[in-house]
Amino acid sequence: MELNVKREVERAIGGLFFMIINTVIWTLIAEYYLENKDNKMVGLLIGMVILVFLFFYVRFTKFQKTIPDTAVESKTQEEEKKDKRFLWILGLEGLGIFLAKNILININHNELFIPFFALIVGLHFFPLGKLFKRKFDYYMGIWTSTVAIIGLYMIIEKVTTVNFANAIVSICCAISTICYGVKMIVSGQKAIQNK
Repeated sequence: MELNVKREVERAIGGLFFMIINTVIWTLIAEYYLENKDNKMVGLLIGMVILVFLFFYVRFTKFQKTIPDTAVESKTQEEEKKDKRFLWILGLEGLGIFLAKNILININHNELFIPFFALIVGLHFFPLGKLFKRKFDYYMGIWTSTVAIIGLYMIIEKVTTVNFANAIVSICCAISTICYGVKMIVSGQKAIQNK
C-alpha cells in the first residue's frame, strides 16, 4: 500500500514540477507579447497560481520523505516500454518545435511560431493520452490545438495584431498547464489521504 502511495505522490511531484515550469514559460511569453498593456496583471494572477503550485510541490515532497522506503519494486517491462515511448513522444515534440522554428524563419513567417509551438504541444497530448490511457490528455490536446489553430487564423487573416494573437495563445496554453497542475494536486492529495 505504501509503495502505491509513494508512486502516486512521486507522479504528482513530477507532473506538478513540469506544469510549474511550463506555466512559467507560457506566462513569460504572454507578458512579452502583451508589452505591459495589461500592467503585468496576467503575470501577477498566474504568478499567484504558480505560488500555490509551489506550495503543494513542497508539501508533497515533504510528505514523500515521511514514507518509509520499503522494498523497491523494479519496473515491469510494460512500464519500461511506456517510459521509452514517453521519451520518444517528448523528443519528437522537441524536434517538431525546432523544425517549425527553423522553417518559419526560412520562409519569413516567424510571426506564426507561437501558434505552431502551441499546436505541436497540443498534438503531443494525443499520443500521451493513448499511451497512458488518460482522457484528460485528450481534452488538453483538443483545447491547446484549437487555441493554436485560432491563433494561426487570427494572424494569417489579420484579425488582430500578431502580438495580441500570440499573447492570447500563450495565456490559453498557460490555462492548459494550470488545469493539468490542478489535476496533479488532486492526485497527490488523494494519495496522501489514502495512506
